[in-house]
Amino acid sequence: MAKVKKAFDRESMYKKIMPTSPKREVEQIEEEKGASAAIQSENTPSAASIFQNKELNLIKEEKSEVILYNITEKLVLSKLEATLKKMNCCRCDRCKEDIVAIALNNLKPMYMVASRRDIEIKIHSMKDMGSEITTEVIKAALTVRKTPRH
Repeated sequence: MAKVKKAFDRESMYKKIMPTSPKREVEQIEEEKGASAAIQSENTPSAASIFQNKELNLIKEEKSEVILYNITEKLVLSKLEATLKKMNCCRCDRCKEDIVAIALNNLKPMYMVASRRDIEIKIHSMKDMGSEITTEVIKAALTVRKTPRH
């Protein structure tokens, strides 16, 4: 017995399978209610504006998000390229990662819990205080140059 292919409506299958956005759902509801129900007075907010406000609130929350960050790691990474240019050291990814790991193990971590903007301000203010960090990056580069692992 041969299997019979059933014809199906692609549009209805697509609607069933694919998720719809809140904006599309609002448009469909408004279409069903008709043109008279879709027109609202200026004093009452529409459903589309409510969804838009929720999206804006999420964006505001992301910007003010508080994170845990190791400032020492960022300072070591900023000193790495300048140090590698001055020294005759391999610049492959493995050697760079080894240098960063050795330097970070020898330095005191400085974790900060703040927003991204506050962290950037703190990092910018600490760039001048990097003599200890530069020293450790140089020591780590000499160690890796002596015994590379690649």
